Amino acid sequence: MSIPKKHHFVPQMLLRNFTGSGGSLRVFAIDRDATYTSKTLRLGHVRGGHARLRPDGSPDREFFEHWMSDLEGAAANEIAALVSSSQRTIDLDDYPTLPWLASLQHNRSRALMGYLKSRLEAEGMTGTELEIQTAILDVTARQVLGAWEASKEANGDPKDRWDSMVGILTRLRCDVMRYEEPRLLISDGFAAQYGVAPKHADKYDSTGKNWAKHGIGVPQHQAAAFTIPLTTQVALHFHDGRQRKYLSAQQINQRTIYAARSFVAMPSDWTLPHDPLGDVAGWIQTQRFVRSMIAKNA
Repeated sequence: MSIPKKHHFVPQMLLRNFTGSGGSLRVFAIDRDATYTSKTLRLGHVRGGHARLRPDGSPDREFFEHWMSDLEGAAANEIAALVSSSQRTIDLDDYPTLPWLASLQHNRSRALMGYLKSRLEAEGMTGTELEIQTAILDVTARQVLGAWEASKEANGDPKDRWDSMVGILTRLRCDVMRYEEPRLLISDGFAAQYGVAPKHADKYDSTGKNWAKHGIGVPQHQAAAFTIPLTTQVALHFHDGRQRKYLSAQQINQRTIYAARSFVAMPSDWTLPHDPLGDVAGWIQTQRFVRSMIAKNA
């Protein structure tokens, strides 16, 4: 039997934007109390994590990889163009793949897949690990990728092109945050969902609003904002306001950490404490506790 490939759940082209001078990352695990140094190829992957079964029952370890690579490649080109520009607010019609990358990251996250696996097992679904993984991938990543392909067809059926997260992000204003000095971190929570939108605030008590800071308990369409760090100096801020909303690097970092479920990473030559980054150590400790509570209540 061939050895399953290591499948990455955070695009390498993004992780490379956050490496230190030696090409390494300083990694803070969120699902356990551990800190270590890693190369990008070793981070954010699960061996065989995108393998699925073909209709004839044989294993397929390439189907998703090629499809995902196409989307990531298109997104990488858009990110490079955006970062090199001086734009402060963007029209997503000019960067059409970015919201699809956000949806793919959300749908193939190990946290979501783990939650769905636990729910399927609780409801009595039986089968091999690969059979269950195939079922999950077919209703998560495969649906995103299929809709992305359909979105490129001008005369395609709108229902085939529909994706809920893409629909939400494309309705929001997208401001570009640019910082003179490198100050941003990255985590496996690629598009960090944060808070409750003002028009939905009366639906949540103070406890619910606190959980919402971690992207928990609030559907995406009721969230206040989403933030995506693209490099150590550039991030996107999606929100439903009409005017540009500035966020400090510290605010972006807090949201990035609060969205993490597996890890947070920064250039390996950065050290903590580092005031321009914010209270990274404190936020990581908070998120480790939040992560443990998610696991207990999943």
